[in-house]
Amino acid sequence: MIYFAYGSNMEPTQMQTRCPEHTILGAACLSHYTLAFTRWSRSWNSGTADILPEKGKEVWGILYNLTFENLRRVDKFADYPTSYVRQDVMVKQNKEILPAFTYIAVRQGIFAPSKAYLNKMVLGATANKIPNHYIEVLKAIETHD
Repeated sequence: MIYFAYGSNMEPTQMQTRCPEHTILGAACLSHYTLAFTRWSRSWNSGTADILPEKGKEVWGILYNLTFENLRRVDKFADYPTSYVRQDVMVKQNKEILPAFTYIAVRQGIFAPSKAYLNKMVLGATANKIPNHYIEVLKAIETHD
């Protein structure tokens, strides 16, 4: 199963801990969506990432190939289906359009992320060679702390 991660699961150490058998397929772009923080996490003390449809925008993330056991584990960390639900998406990697699934938040409002949460996203984007323009977008997001 191909998973498009755009939040803290982009960070390699976190993903390795959560899903040791995953395979990294590389950076990919989801067109006509924008990044938002629409769910509050007590464990992160932070707003957590979500994507919202928005024509002309893009969200970058990482594609992972997951086993069914990995899927079960990622579902648990996403608190699926209470906090996040799965959604099928089409992402662009290089010049190829690929099907994947991602998680969409069960929205609660708009919340600023914590520095720690946003740092995970920036570290993951940098480690996985997401384009610099998007890394700068992430770095410009205001945190609550």
